[in-house]
Amino acid sequence: MNKTVIIRKEKSQTEWTNGIGNGIPKHEIIEWIDNCTYRLTYDSSMTKLDETEKWINENNGIVVSKRKIEGKCMFYNATMTTNDGQKISQKGTICAE
Repeated sequence: MNKTVIIRKEKSQTEWTNGIGNGIPKHEIIEWIDNCTYRLTYDSSMTKLDETEKWINENNGIVVSKRKIEGKCMFYNATMTTNDGQKISQKGTICAE
């Protein structure tokens, strides 16, 4: 299992797969909807986007909703609604070190 390191600021985050300094980081813009929900889109001003990242941005990004917090972990639902109305969802966990 790959370990993704996320460095988050209030309105942006950078994701490194396999640890900081390995590969090309993904830069994302965070748009807060409310205290528990935000929209992620890829920041094309920081990195050249691949076809999947462009498609995600063109379909209004990914909405992340906090389900619960346990200890240092946040359990979330990530949902994307495509322009043709299809919903794509997954559940995940983010933990602080």
